[in-house]
Amino acid sequence: MIKNVIFDIGKVLVSFDWDKLAKEIGFSDDDLEIMRVKVIGDRWNEFDRGVMSEKETIKYIQEVLPGLEDKFAELWYRIDEAISVYSYTDDWIRELKDRGLNVFLLSNFPKDLFIKEEKEKFNFAKMADGKVISAFVKLIKPDPEIYRYLLKEYDLKAEECVFIDDRQQNVETAIELGFHGIQFTAYGEAREKLEKLLS
Repeated sequence: MIKNVIFDIGKVLVSFDWDKLAKEIGFSDDDLEIMRVKVIGDRWNEFDRGVMSEKETIKYIQEVLPGLEDKFAELWYRIDEAISVYSYTDDWIRELKDRGLNVFLLSNFPKDLFIKEEKEKFNFAKMADGKVISAFVKLIKPDPEIYRYLLKEYDLKAEECVFIDDRQQNVETAIELGFHGIQFTAYGEAREKLEKLLS
């Protein structure tokens, strides 16, 4: 019997549209590709993991983006504009809780950015029964240890949990550990799959 619904945050509960904001600032398609290769890779994972500070991360990124330093500085200053909560998010979580289910968050997210967004936008985080955010625990998905951390921290049983994430690898790790898993591609589809599991 499923008692706990565990959500990833980015691209499940909130949109995170780097590209749109970057293009508004003046990044070309080539610039964006450079940023994907040099920024949104292993080094960003270390930021998510909480082993690199925001200051260290920004300094590194500016060093590997010659000629784009000022654009990236503006991108980071305005990064809040790239993040928005989906219209269905709060109602979905509220509905699940009203039905007696526990709701948890398990997400890769930089520490300072999460603190800011939780305070200003992420009302759903306040409704959650618990959360494990990568930068706070120095672990990132799909490392099995972050899933085990969640289970231990909140005394959960994997077989009583369903995990919803947009990344297939993250869902596969959860399933290997005994969770039920749903790869999120769209709200309607994910909701339907969840309802089938709950019934």
